[in-house]
Amino acid sequence: MTDFVFVDEKEKLMGRVKEGRIVEIKFYDSLLGNIYRGKVVNKNDALGAYFVEYDKGKTLYLNSKTSYKIGDNVIVQYVRDPANGKLALGSLNFKVENDSYYVKRFARLIKQKEGKRRDKVKFEAIGKLKTRLIKEEKFFPTPKLLYENSLKDKYLEENKDIEVREVEIGKLAEFRDFLELIQEKRPTYGDLSLIIDELETMTVIDVNSNSKKSTNNKDKFLENINMELIDPILYNLKARNIGGMVLIDFLRNENKEKIEESMRKKSKDYDLECEIFGFSPMGLFEMTIKRRGARNVTELRKRNLLS
Repeated sequence: MTDFVFVDEKEKLMGRVKEGRIVEIKFYDSLLGNIYRGKVVNKNDALGAYFVEYDKGKTLYLNSKTSYKIGDNVIVQYVRDPANGKLALGSLNFKVENDSYYVKRFARLIKQKEGKRRDKVKFEAIGKLKTRLIKEEKFFPTPKLLYENSLKDKYLEENKDIEVREVEIGKLAEFRDFLELIQEKRPTYGDLSLIIDELETMTVIDVNSNSKKSTNNKDKFLENINMELIDPILYNLKARNIGGMVLIDFLRNENKEKIEESMRKKSKDYDLECEIFGFSPMGLFEMTIKRRGARNVTELRKRNLLS
């Protein structure tokens, strides 16, 4: 099967197909990575919490050890879309990059990207950009967009060795299969299935053997089922863009270390930014995933791509 990156210019949507299935989708009209000169419009000094107007009538949440007054300018990067009733999130420690280098505001050194050659012009340019953005805090008008991060260009650069196809997303067969999967609460895999309960504050996944019967050692039989469903579990977490706390009720078997090791390895294969805690005393597998905006079902419905 041919792997490819797809781009829908009309819907501002892109993603990647691998081995016949969509492994991720991204919306490139997001503000992620943009840097603004914002204005503090409210605050809670005890919590170090600030509410910053980054665009006219639009506010994000900022944690800061630096003390600001209401009305102060602040240079802030948009780092998380609003989701689950929470405001968009901003960061003072902005990051800027080009195709060879990147640097953060509070880092002294400019970092060279892996596999890239030294380039004096690009090195100096990224340093000058950082300096200019810091100085912008003194100027007006506020709010103002200072730096726009092209998510599309960055994504295409990261996947430059893969074929790119311009598509009309509704006509892409892999996308129709993807929509069917992310709405299914009980996806099946042969004789096995998962029950996926996406709650407001956490996600609970239950492993089921259905009608599959043991023909050998029971513990080994249960272990094999668990191992067989690790890839589907992590694929579903990635495809649905699930974030926050995740509890997985695997079938009880003795070799829990093998399950945990496989979960760690596969989560890296799917590029999930997660922390794995392993099995609790109750036998539930615990992990957390860094939130990346709203879940895909929510985002696709908002864009009228899912009924």
